[in-house]
Amino acid sequence: MADEMPKPEAPETEPSRDTASLQRELEESRKASEEFLTRLQYLQAELENTRKRAEREVDQAVRRANEGLLARLLPVLDDLDAAVASAKGKAGKGLSMIRENVRKALGEFGLEEIPAVGGPFDPYLHECVQLANDATLPDGQVKEVVLKGYKFKDKLLRPAQVIVVKHEPDKPEGEPDG
Repeated sequence: MADEMPKPEAPETEPSRDTASLQRELEESRKASEEFLTRLQYLQAELENTRKRAEREVDQAVRRANEGLLARLLPVLDDLDAAVASAKGKAGKGLSMIRENVRKALGEFGLEEIPAVGGPFDPYLHECVQLANDATLPDGQVKEVVLKGYKFKDKLLRPAQVIVVKHEPDKPEGEPDG
């Protein structure tokens, strides 16, 4: 029987494992992959938080640097205001234009002048340097600005130094003046 073909040999197989041990291995692998996934998600969240914190810190550093620069420029604005007030003619107009250009440029970065004259005294924005008795104005109103105040993006850089109206209390008749 030479025509007979040789039978293929059966491949060698590992010793058979029972189903329970395979299920245990599968469950352990599933737990390990879940732990890796949980750890990965945690690390992704931590990375995102670190990125956001770094962005905030950079923004705060830029803001502090801008505040410092603007605070150093406030005396220059005061000098320009004084120069405009004292100059006349073409020189006064030129200085006024320069002052307005500087104010406009600084305003684009967030510098704001604190409104004061004619408004009520606000101790958070104004510093009272003098009291004045003025019957034409209501009590507690700002009569005059001695030194302009400024804010940078809602943060007070320098309070406005102001003169505030304070009426003298009416004295009862017959009381000595003091």
